[in-house]
Formats: sequence, C-alpha cells, structure tokens
Amino acid sequence: MKTKVLFKALSILGISLSALLCQGQTFTLITAAASGNWSDPNTWIGGIVPGVTNTAEVDSPFEVTVDTNITVGNIISDGTVTMGTNSTLVLLNDPMIDPSLTFNATATNSTVIYTGNPFNARPCDYYNLWLANTNWTPIPPYDTFEDFNNFTAGGVTEPTPMTIYGDMKVLGFVKVEGANVPGVAITIYGNLTVGTGCGWDTSVGNLIVQSNVYVGGWLEDLNGTGSNYIGGNLVITGTNKAWMQAYKGGQYTNGWNMGDNTNWIIMGSLTNDGAVYATNWGTMWFDGSGSIGGSNTLVVPYLTINGNYTLADSIVLTTNNANFNGTLTVDLANTNNITLVPYAGVGTTLTNYFGGSLVVIDTGAPPSPGKVYNLFSAANYTGTFTSVTLPGLPAGLSWVNDLLINGSLVVGGTPGGPVLTGLRSGSQLTLSWNSSTYPGYSVLAQTNRSLGSTWSGTGSGTTSPYTTTINPANPAVFYRLYHP
Repeated sequence: MKTKVLFKALSILGISLSALLCQGQTFTLITAAASGNWSDPNTWIGGIVPGVTNTAEVDSPFEVTVDTNITVGNIISDGTVTMGTNSTLVLLNDPMIDPSLTFNATATNSTVIYTGNPFNARPCDYYNLWLANTNWTPIPPYDTFEDFNNFTAGGVTEPTPMTIYGDMKVLGFVKVEGANVPGVAITIYGNLTVGTGCGWDTSVGNLIVQSNVYVGGWLEDLNGTGSNYIGGNLVITGTNKAWMQAYKGGQYTNGWNMGDNTNWIIMGSLTNDGAVYATNWGTMWFDGSGSIGGSNTLVVPYLTINGNYTLADSIVLTTNNANFNGTLTVDLANTNNITLVPYAGVGTTLTNYFGGSLVVIDTGAPPSPGKVYNLFSAANYTGTFTSVTLPGLPAGLSWVNDLLINGSLVVGGTPGGPVLTGLRSGSQLTLSWNSSTYPGYSVLAQTNRSLGSTWSGTGSGTTSPYTTTINPANPAVFYRLYHP
C-alpha cells in the first residue's frame, strides 16, 4: 500500500510540474550583477531575484549560490551556479542550463528538477536529481520519443558518467538512456524511482544503485554490454503484462526487461508485482540477503543465489539452470517452489545445481504422514547441499530426502511412537521396538538414580533389536528410545 501511495504522489507531482510548461509564458531576462546568494536582491541587476517567469543570466566571473528553493525558466551564459545545502532548483524551459555555464550540484540534500525535455538535462554530478516532464507526447497517437541519449547537453557523442549522491526520480513520461558509450555507468547512492509511464534503459552503459529501486514504469537492459547492480531492494509495481507496449502504442507498462546475456546483481529483496521479461542468458544474481517474491510468479531464464534468501513465492526458470551457493530458506506452509521449464530449442536438460545451505521451516500445521513437498522441479539434479536443516516432526514420523531424485521432501512413518520392550535371558538384555513402522530410533541410556536430562549413546543402531550384557556389580541402567 505504501508503494502505491508513493507512485500516486510522484505521478501527481510530475503532472503539476509539466503543467507549468503549458502556459506559454515568455521568460524575461535578469542578469547577475555580482557573486552572491540567489535570494539576495544585491546579486541581480535591478534588485529583482529571478523566478518562475525569468531567464537568469550569470556571466563569468560571477558565482551565484542557490541558497533556497528556486523555480526559474532557465540559466544562461558562462558564469558559475552552485547548489547550496538543502536547496532546490526547478528549471522550466529548454534549453535549461547553458552548456557554457559551470554548474556545481552536489551540495548535501540539494535537488535539481528538470521539467523540460530531459535530453537537455545537464551531464554532471548531482545530489538529488529529478526528471519531471517528458521527452514524448503522452496524447494519442503517441508521438515517438525524442533522442534517447539524455544528459548530452547538445553533444550526442559525449559519454555520460554521472554520480547521484542522493536520490534520482524519473516522473511524468520520460525515457532515460543510461549512457551513450559502452561501459559508462550512472551511479546512484540513494534510491532510483522510475515513475508510472516512464522508462529507464541501461542497454549501453551500466546502472549502479547503492540503495533501492522502485519501478512503476519500465526498467530494461537489451544488449548485455555490462552488469547492473542494485545494492538494496528492487520493487516492481503495477499490473501483470508480459511485455511493454510499443512506443507508438502507449505508455510503458509496469515491469522489468532483463534482456539477453545480461547480469543483474541484487543485494536486497525482489518484490515482483508487475511483469518481468528476459531471454536466453538473462541472469539474476542474489548476492545479499532478503526475500524473493511478489504477487506475480517470477519467470526468468537463469537464477543464482549466493546470499541468504527466503523463497516467498514460486519462481519459474525458462531457459537455463538454477544455482544455489548461499542459504535458501523455504517455508512448508507455502506451496512455493523453483521450477525449471524446458525452453524451445534447449530440450529437457535443465539442471538444478544444489550447493550452499537449505533451511526448511514450517509456520503452518504439522506435516502429515506421506505428505510430499516439491521444493524443486527440473529434468536433472546435481551437487549437494552442504547442510539441510529440517523442522521437527511428531513422534513416529521422519523425513525422507528425495532432493536429488525429484527435488522433494517426503514425510515418512506413522504418527505416535514405538513401544520399547525388554527380554532378559541370563546376563543378556534384549530391547525391541517396531523399527519398520518407526524408523530412525536408537537406544540411549543413563545410570542416574533419579532420571535426569543427560542420556548417552549405547552404540545402538536404528533397527530393532538392541542387545546388551547385564553386570550386577554396576549401578542400575535406564533405557529409552530416541529419534533425532
């Protein structure tokens, strides 16, 4: 619910900012008279502080510091504009910042909001950056997007390495092309929000987000020239559609196109309430900790879990294998599993590669005899979990591990518990129980005159009977059956 409210609020804000461009106003020029704070009338000729209806001209060698929340048409000339701490600069007109201007935008908690065509957004480092209008026409028949190489400031061959030290938000109807030179990254230390109707294309460069990614529109990587990294959670909202609409056919749907031969490293949780699409070698690497789930089944080609993850919903892998190297937690109270579906042209050779640790918990009713839990489904299984932790069972029941046979765990045995009977013949004592009905039990002993909690192994096996020699010179011995 909180995520839906977030995207609703961001969409409304994007629309309100876009409305400023529809008023057809003329921007009056105001020129800086000296260096100083933007809000200081002494900084500007005529003592008029530039605002919503103005173009600000800052000539060299003057430096103007944005010290408050400012909305202005655009900024021109060859001086310097510096964002101050906790300040906000909203730019309305195109071109928004003159390429000849020196622009410093990394002050703590400062925010720059471009409401014009993001193609003209300034390529530089920021603290918080918002693109809050459009580079296409969101009115039927939906004109095509303009040039996707954003942040070029007029030079489409210019690489776009950028660092966003806070958050980045894409609102309205915007498509962002992450870079126009292979391997060049946009690094975001805060959160990335891709609003409804927007897209983020990282096909050429790399996307590095150290915190969370919220996708209300579309996220994609189509050519796999590099790896993408999400240091927090990835949350995909919206309706379930298998594929985005064509640019001429409407807005972006809600989802994530991993692409072909791409790598996506996720350090937090994945919540899929939208659509996820990938082909061939599109791979998710879960290298941190969290959960994998959402309201829609996750259908992807390839999955590797290196971290500590809980399977919150079912996963379907379509073209390649599953690798488990970290710790995977599964709850028997849910019916979730990981299924490998043969893909056309690949055949039925898909394999689950077991490794790492498997932790099975049960937050529901106790398992019943004969119950089968299909945790994995594939044509082949190989490897082994270094450890398998299973929940306790009622007396008389035991686990049958068929993970390498068919990916399942089975509850064996009969409810209740075996009865231990003794038969003495001379100095020999024979202890018996129904070990075929109640497998897995062994005999423990203790010599305390009053029974305590310390029991010792007797060397007993798990098959009845157990025979021991009685020595009258020794203290009394008490016996019991034990099931680990």
